Amino acid sequence: MRFSDIEITQGLLDKTLSSLTDGVCIIDAKQPGYPILYVNPAFETMSGFTQEEVIGEDYLFLDNKESKEAELDVINSALINGECCHVVLRNKRKQGELFWNETILSSIEGRDGKVAYFISIQKDISDDIHLQQTITEQITALEAAKQRLESLAQTDSLTGLNNKRYFELQYPTQFSIAKRNDDCMSVFMVDVDYFKRYNDHYGHLHGDKCLKQVAHAIAHEFKRTSDFVARFGGEEFVIYSVGLSAQQAQTSARNLLEYMKDLKVPHQKSDIGHVTVSIGIATAVWKNCIGHRELLEHADKAMYQAKNGGRNKAVVY
Repeated sequence: MRFSDIEITQGLLDKTLSSLTDGVCIIDAKQPGYPILYVNPAFETMSGFTQEEVIGEDYLFLDNKESKEAELDVINSALINGECCHVVLRNKRKQGELFWNETILSSIEGRDGKVAYFISIQKDISDDIHLQQTITEQITALEAAKQRLESLAQTDSLTGLNNKRYFELQYPTQFSIAKRNDDCMSVFMVDVDYFKRYNDHYGHLHGDKCLKQVAHAIAHEFKRTSDFVARFGGEEFVIYSVGLSAQQAQTSARNLLEYMKDLKVPHQKSDIGHVTVSIGIATAVWKNCIGHRELLEHADKAMYQAKNGGRNKAVVY
């Protein structure tokens, strides 16, 4: 039997449309508002409305204010111009529940060659959308967790500064960049004076608070984008700063000493009476071609010279 021998009857069309799992609407293209002429049972299930309730209703009666204007513009343009379109709308069921409606709108011409009807195939894709939203939310949460872990891996938990591990990862690279660009680079080693005495006298909780205050002071004085401040361990801090000459580095160190003086953090076990720091400075002169580790060692030696010279001072290597 050939397909052309099959008689397409109204009953066959009704059975075919009724058996579809997607909602079907047939719409009058010539009447204002594009009224609905027919809906199949799947549309009734999806929308919650019976066929009797929707016949004669405007095609977009399921629409609500949460539908995006861009999609509605596409639908209206297709209806006006007799075109086809494919959109996803946020529609509302009879019970008030919102759902995602994937809609394919096609035009049907009459015998005069003009669009007489539209047929709309509609599919509830709410589960797919919700799954996609869940996946997106999980990806966002994982990304946020990754960023938090990266931050923890880079940050000293007490002071909020960069930690020693991150410094040791970044410092050689930044040193090489500065050297390649023939730029000056200074390294500072900063150590809190008589910190063991401070802890023994005031207790470790006050000791932690003291380190936070020192960290804040350092971050306040070294806040250029080319300054990198880290807690090196215990009461010791390190700064590398690209673009600072030896003279500028000394000025920055003196400013930090003055800032600590103005803070007036009490230290009864210090000869000065308040918390002070000792600073060692090493500045790279590229023609001497010293390496990053050597520059760090020079700053460390200068810091111990400051300690041995009476503390509360800055020494240049």
